Amino acid sequence: MKKIGKSDEIIRLFKDVLKTNKYKDLVATDDLEVLSLALKYKLEIPYFLMTSDLSYKESTKELIHELINHADQAFEISLSTSNLLQTKDNHAGIFGMIKIPTYQAKDLGEFIFVLDRLEIPGNIGTIYRTLDACGATGVILVDPITKLNSVKLLAAARGTNLIVPTVSLSYQEAIRYLSKEEYTLYLGEPELGLDYQTYDYKGKIAIVVGNERFGIQQDWYTHSHQKVFIPMQGNNHSLNVSVAASILAYEAAMKRKSFNKK
Repeated sequence: MKKIGKSDEIIRLFKDVLKTNKYKDLVATDDLEVLSLALKYKLEIPYFLMTSDLSYKESTKELIHELINHADQAFEISLSTSNLLQTKDNHAGIFGMIKIPTYQAKDLGEFIFVLDRLEIPGNIGTIYRTLDACGATGVILVDPITKLNSVKLLAAARGTNLIVPTVSLSYQEAIRYLSKEEYTLYLGEPELGLDYQTYDYKGKIAIVVGNERFGIQQDWYTHSHQKVFIPMQGNNHSLNVSVAASILAYEAAMKRKSFNKK
């Protein structure tokens, strides 16, 4: 396997992808869990790097072998080059560049979450992990402030943002598609509407959660919808958006499962 140094154009590309968002169809990671997920779902890995100066345990050696075989191109790097690319103090010295899968709205399925202008990568990543866990079929990022290629989002989502089918749309594009395909809209509200446990969430559904500071855009309310709220005690009037989304996602998943069994 060829060894490349700090000045190689591939190393410069990795640095750019890790530190900027200018490559909208690429992400890079040194997270073993994310790389394992990319292998499991056969995502395209244009480049793979391994640090030749490190010793690896057997399970990591097996992963490296699989990544070398799967990647379009694989290279060795030195420890000093590896340290330039690391995103965390405790890293394994292996890096993969992953091509973000491209989806169309028609690929999203019948159990969709709509993230309306969310901006905090940790919140979005937590929502993706929950949606993957509960079997949601797709995500619409509406007028996204944080893009799908965000390194922080990838880390928070542990790679699940790459495997839950996702499209980025404007509000107008999203509502046009959802209306045309006759999805039932459920708008997450801190105080208004019916208790979230009231609904059966059957059929084609789109659950909308809004921006951390400003909530859901008012335009959503001009279309046919159901308002959903989560009862709360105490002094705070709303939950963190990732917590609220997780509660709604699991309630919908449980209801849909019991409904489909009948």
